[in-house]
Amino acid sequence: MASAETSFETPLRLYETEVRPEWVDYNGHMSEAFYVLVFGHTTDALLDCIGMDADYRDRSGRSLYTLEAHVSYRREACEAEPLLVTTQLLEVDHKRVQVFHAMYHAGNRALLATGEFMLLHVDTTGPRSAPFPEEVAARLQKIKEAHDSLPRPEQAGRSITIER
Repeated sequence: MASAETSFETPLRLYETEVRPEWVDYNGHMSEAFYVLVFGHTTDALLDCIGMDADYRDRSGRSLYTLEAHVSYRREACEAEPLLVTTQLLEVDHKRVQVFHAMYHAGNRALLATGEFMLLHVDTTGPRSAPFPEEVAARLQKIKEAHDSLPRPEQAGRSITIER
């Protein structure tokens, strides 16, 4: 997990796991729902990284909600295969953050899936949107500025369409 001293010049490496037997479907590979689950765990790790951990959420009554998600499935992942997920911040404003997760086979580094997510900072007592607290906003901005030097992922910003 990234810490306060982490350099952010490369995508964050926030989450690693392996494909669990219960994630494998009738086709013999990880079901699409579990790719999203892994991306969700990666987003949870991002919250910890930026100071929005469980203590913050309990103390403040605030969290991040997913507004939109776009998942691209590139390759199959089979039972017990190791997974590594990276995170790149694409955009940040006073209450939203657009993140791009890339899931790789941790052994051969093959790209398995990508997930692009628009997340909203929410006061859960409303629920209603709320600006990030200053320290979280500063942390996000620091990461975003470092990630501005990275190439934009080719899958980012895509829409679903049948090309003719």
